[in-house]
Amino acid sequence: MNYYDSNVIKYLDSSIVLNPFFDEWYSIVEEILKHPEFQKRKLFMHHHNLSVWDHSTLVSFKAFMASKYFKADKRVCAIAGLLHDFYSQAWISTPEIEALEDGKYTKAMKEPKPWYKMHGFTHAKDASINYIKYFPHLEDKKITNCILRHMFPLNIIPPRYREGLIITAVDKLNSVHELPSIVYVSKKVIKKTYHILSDVNRI
Repeated sequence: MNYYDSNVIKYLDSSIVLNPFFDEWYSIVEEILKHPEFQKRKLFMHHHNLSVWDHSTLVSFKAFMASKYFKADKRVCAIAGLLHDFYSQAWISTPEIEALEDGKYTKAMKEPKPWYKMHGFTHAKDASINYIKYFPHLEDKKITNCILRHMFPLNIIPPRYREGLIITAVDKLNSVHELPSIVYVSKKVIKKTYHILSDVNRI
């Protein structure tokens, strides 16, 4: 294995790379991390200032570690954790993602849709289909179910397997930590309100 692949190692959180179990985890997910399509997730924004790459690698590694404690399948946890948000369309627009392959990954953003077809309700199914498209040899009923059901309870059917419960829990915990603090949000809201009121006063 090429542990010093510049497109992989330097983009992984140091808590992963410096962990004693890094080699074991990396041997499971190396192929996915190096895949050109998964590499593009460095440009997909997830929450706040974190990319889908950042979020997915953290969920994968933490789920892999949790599998040891809960006696779950570590391979399923590592792979499903990495691919749980491997959806085909971005949901946050940035200049980089707009420019990627002539806007291929932002088409869905420009289409009007009802609330129940918004990203939060549909991306788990999209990811469960997309992972099989790019990694058909990894297709596995447990991996598919973990990905498809990771948005429980927003998607009302819970995961079927222990590994899916781990992915769902780790994903939720990570997402909460990724969101900006209440202080940060408050400052942003106050700043925006100030600008709006200033514009009104000029009229």
